[in-house]
Amino acid sequence: MALSLAQPVLDFLSPISFSPLNLGVQITAVALPCLLLSETAHSSLGRWIFKPLASLGFMVAALAYLPDHVPSSTAPILHLTAVADIPKAIAASGGVLGLATTYVAELKHIIFNVAPTIATAAAPIAGSVVHTTYTKAMMGAFVLGAIGDVLLIPKSGFLPGLTSFLAGHAAFMVAFTFHGQDDSARQKGLGFIVAMAAVVGPWLLPKIKNKIMRGAVIAYMLVISGMVMTAFGSINSGREYLPERILGALMFFFSDLFVARQHFVHKTALNKWIGLPLYYIAQILLASTLRGETPLSR
Repeated sequence: MALSLAQPVLDFLSPISFSPLNLGVQITAVALPCLLLSETAHSSLGRWIFKPLASLGFMVAALAYLPDHVPSSTAPILHLTAVADIPKAIAASGGVLGLATTYVAELKHIIFNVAPTIATAAAPIAGSVVHTTYTKAMMGAFVLGAIGDVLLIPKSGFLPGLTSFLAGHAAFMVAFTFHGQDDSARQKGLGFIVAMAAVVGPWLLPKIKNKIMRGAVIAYMLVISGMVMTAFGSINSGREYLPERILGALMFFFSDLFVARQHFVHKTALNKWIGLPLYYIAQILLASTLRGETPLSR
């Protein structure tokens, strides 16, 4: 189980050249730093390039984590199986600068070779493997999340983006519920949500003056709370890969607090540098739970 939980993180940290375990994870891994730099530089062009690319990554990751689909790449230069292997990757690439050069090369490959072909490749893959209620709901949630990411790029897109993410959290909640629930674990999730609401509500809601926006934020808070609660409830459902589910849900929850802080409380680059990595790693962890799903026979 420990290796199961670590593997998506290892996929995220290692360049494709060293560990081509999941192309989608590494699309996000190379796009995310570029997105953070674009946000810091207030580059609209950078946002429009790297945010959709980072979001494309977790959708491709979800497809790649599903069993019995496209085979993984073979013969990696260095196959990372533990965090201790990361220094080996740095040494093998000629130091940190060499590792950075590797990432730049991979980013160029992703933009000019992978991204243009992924749409046509993903359609038949998705059609052949997404059979269970859990995988259908999860894939729907990832698509809605990617749409929300694009909608949030312009300043005028906050409310449409929030609506898309609200629908995505509802889809996650459906997936977790159908996957199995344990009442006692779900009660613990409810306790966490109540405690957070007691802190977040008085901190955030008085700062939202627009009544429509306040209502939308309250609705969003209720739905994401339901998503976290059902993630907790799934912890003892007897199925595999549960730590990634609950950890991903919690990281998603806290990433949204930084989105709220940026939009309603205090604008600072720190919100993006903390919130965006939390968000994308959360999506990848949630995508990794699809490894436990066996496609149903038609």
